[in-house]
This record gives sequence, structure tokens and C-alpha cells, in this order.
Amino acid sequence: MRRASTLTTTALLTLGLATAAFAGVAAAGELSKKEYKAEINDVCVSANEDLGVVFEEVFADLEEDEEPSPEQQQAAADDALPIFRQMLDDIEDLDGPKALKKKVDKLVDGYRDVADEIEDDPEIVFSADAEDPFVKLDKQAAKLGLDDCVQSG
Repeated sequence: MRRASTLTTTALLTLGLATAAFAGVAAAGELSKKEYKAEINDVCVSANEDLGVVFEEVFADLEEDEEPSPEQQQAAADDALPIFRQMLDDIEDLDGPKALKKKVDKLVDGYRDVADEIEDDPEIVFSADAEDPFVKLDKQAAKLGLDDCVQSG
């Protein structure tokens, strides 16, 4: 009888610890609002550094007021879009507070749409007389506290 009591106690303790550990893992999955924004900004900083390298390499031979050729524009888009899309995927993979995540996911969808437009016609972003396709989305990003994700300027 004593052995059965010990086994029951051990089983209950094990179940309790497993439940607590699972709850801790589940709770650890969702970042706080502050952590979520910080993680997103970190993802953007890293991606923007990589994008800067791409643009420096592709446009290295341009004079200050010289417009990139269609070939350079296409090369920049071809090299930059995978980095940009990976940044968006990484942001989407983060688990933040529901209401904020919903806003961020909507923003990411908007940036994806612009990426698709750039893929179809790189001139919309690389031409000197092009309107910046990121302006509206960047305002939303800044409003959410995602200043490092702003693509304009």
C-alpha cells in the first residue's frame, strides 16, 4: 500500500511538473508588446544592412545624379527581393500580442504587395522620378513603433 501511495504521489508530481513546464513553454512563446516590437526592429535592422550591401554593390558605378539602367534596376530587385521577403517571413513568424500581431500581419501583407509590384516592374522604386511605393506603409510602421522597418528615404 505504501508503494502505491509513493507511486501515485510521484505520478502526480511528474504530471504537475510536466504541466507547469508545458505552460511555461506556451507562455514563453508569445512576446510582450515591447519585446515583439524590439524583435521586429532587430529583424529589420539586420535585413536593411544586407539590403544596403546589395544596393552599394549594384549601384557602385553610378554617379550621384545618374539614374540606374534597367539592367541595374532588375539586378537590384533580383538581389534585394529575396532578402526583403525573408525579412517579412521572419517578422510574420514572431508571436506577439494578438491585436498588435494582427496589425503587423496586415502591414507585412502590404509590404509583400509592394515587393510583388517591384518584382513586376523595378522602375517603380529605382527610377529617379518614381513615387516611393513604401510611404503609406512606412507611416503605418512608424505609428506601430517599427521605425527600423521604414523603407523610405
